[in-house]
Amino acid sequence: MQKFIAFFKVFVFLCVAFSGTLVYSQNTVPSDTVASVLTPFRKGRWLTSLSGSISSSSYELKSTKDKTISNEFGINLSTGKFFKDRWFFGVTFQGEKQEARGDINTVGESLYIGPQFARYFTNNKDGSLFLNVSPGFVLYRSLATINEIPDFREESEGNGFGTLVSLGYSYVIRDLISLNIGFNLQYAWIGADTFNETGDMIGTENITISNISFTFGFGVILDDFFF
Repeated sequence: MQKFIAFFKVFVFLCVAFSGTLVYSQNTVPSDTVASVLTPFRKGRWLTSLSGSISSSSYELKSTKDKTISNEFGINLSTGKFFKDRWFFGVTFQGEKQEARGDINTVGESLYIGPQFARYFTNNKDGSLFLNVSPGFVLYRSLATINEIPDFREESEGNGFGTLVSLGYSYVIRDLISLNIGFNLQYAWIGADTFNETGDMIGTENITISNISFTFGFGVILDDFFF
């Protein structure tokens, strides 16, 4: 219940911030400017986007010469429709994998799905700054092994709630293709069961995942959804 209340507070805060941005935009953009520029993010059009992220880092303890190398990969697919000029609603799927190699090896995977709300701020035919907000459901699993103990194996599986926020810029080519760059902020609350190498459950854990990543990708904007 506490996880749900925290998630609800974050979602309400983002909705209030979103509404404030809309009011500010309407009060600062002259009406004649809005009427004179045809945005590619028009009401009734469909947008399908594919983006990815990748990062790598290393950690070395000089006193023991223990070194850990971490890699993270992510892919995001979203699709939906503009219900108003520069206002978007759809659904997003995101898969992530994290690997850490050292004395202790860990591999974690997560799958995220949820509705997506987006606001494109600039009424410009060449592109716009955008903000995406998505509350959703998370599936999670991980595996841990120890090099010096070959028989050691610890697995965790669980699910929970998450929030995905993206801020970036979308550059549009020929009113059809969008090139997107930006940053993703993901936060998730997960309850996971832990199992040993024989498959016996050894406990339950509450896991909090937070992640900031740089993303890049492209999208296709169509007047009809592929048919």
